[in-house]
Amino acid sequence: MMTGKAFAGLAVAASLCLTSTSLRAEEAEAAPKGFWERDTLTGDWGGLRTDLAEKGIKVNAAYTSEVLGNVSGGIKRRAVADALLQVDVDADLEQAIGWKGGAFHVTGLNIQGRQLSANFIGNLIPVRDIEAAPSTRLFSLWLQQSMLDDKVSLRFGQIPMQEEFFTSVVATNLINSAFGWPGAFAANMQSGGGGYPVSNLGTRIKVQATEEVAVLGGVFTGNVAPGTNAGNDAQKRNRSGVDYTVDQAPVWFSEMQYGINQEKGAAGLPKMFKLGGWYYNGRATDQRYDIAGVSLGSNAAGSARTVRGNWAAYGIFDGMLYKEAGTEDLGLSAFLRVTGLPDDRNQMPFYFDSGLSYKGPLEGRDDDVAAIGFAFGKMSSALAARDADARRFGTATAPDHDYEAAIELTYRYQVTPWMTLVPDAQYVVHPGGTTTLPENSRKTIPDATVLGLRTVFKL
Repeated sequence: MMTGKAFAGLAVAASLCLTSTSLRAEEAEAAPKGFWERDTLTGDWGGLRTDLAEKGIKVNAAYTSEVLGNVSGGIKRRAVADALLQVDVDADLEQAIGWKGGAFHVTGLNIQGRQLSANFIGNLIPVRDIEAAPSTRLFSLWLQQSMLDDKVSLRFGQIPMQEEFFTSVVATNLINSAFGWPGAFAANMQSGGGGYPVSNLGTRIKVQATEEVAVLGGVFTGNVAPGTNAGNDAQKRNRSGVDYTVDQAPVWFSEMQYGINQEKGAAGLPKMFKLGGWYYNGRATDQRYDIAGVSLGSNAAGSARTVRGNWAAYGIFDGMLYKEAGTEDLGLSAFLRVTGLPDDRNQMPFYFDSGLSYKGPLEGRDDDVAAIGFAFGKMSSALAARDADARRFGTATAPDHDYEAAIELTYRYQVTPWMTLVPDAQYVVHPGGTTTLPENSRKTIPDATVLGLRTVFKL
């Protein structure tokens, strides 16, 4: 039979054992993650990253490098290397300096390497979302004021349109540029609009009317790279990203969003529906006629006619179709984005893209994502009529512009929390919307097959 002293001794020993175990668990929990397990390649910078975060300042950086080439088709078969260093700084101004509801953001880019699409394929929609003229530039710089328990936010400064409007979360798993800023906007807006790597000055307001419904509106400078120097290359006209010249009418955006099951842990599948559009107050170029009504395909043609205004309307579906039981986000998702513009003043007046992604496609690979996407841009019938006029007048032999399309298959392999490998395959149909080779005006650019391997490091 156990005596009182013996029982007390046993209780003390058990208490010491539990305390020791608890302390070891706390020490293990507080211990820094190892090199392969930590979230970023460069770690906590000796505690500086944590100190900044405690003051409301977050610094993130990523380095994306890749090798890719068109193994068949295009203007020339060629392999290139390109890379992008992106640095983002976000500040919660309430935490940092006591500015209630205030936020600050800045993004800088360093773009390296050659452009495969521009130099060797000849397609309108670049095959990579980081492809651009080499430069070091400012991409975004804005302040935000939130009000009414964050139901209303006003953002102003240098704001990339592609981060505010016509967005799809599912589409970001693909790396063709079409699945970010759409080809129709890049081809038709002044200087390509506010898509990577350029962005406009502007203001955006967002109102979260209910848990499901949000309304966005924005007004931006109409031309992010005004002027005529450097030809048609807006990236070279505004090489640093800080040309704030305002010499054209603005462009207005609006979008309504309806999202269901968006909160974490929702029982149903998350889905988002969006309807939106934009209107440009300035002048747009007619695709067929000059100011006298003569076809631009004729030797007698003068300067192209311009018309007042340009616009686009669009619709988006973005959501999950199937979720694996007992998981938060593993399963099959899909997206569909469609936009239309006036035919007479836009070289690509109709565009859509669609795709599927599956998160956690293999057992034990919950962070991997497999994805497939298709993008299609129809060329203007007015532009095709100008092609026909040129053949009739004998000024050109090129066939009618018809469409450009691309299909992509990719896989995101999460090697470590800070490193991702992305093998990728694409097939580009009718590069340039059916256009001829630079050195042979009678032969169209053949369809191109593109293979590549991307590596992404979270720094």
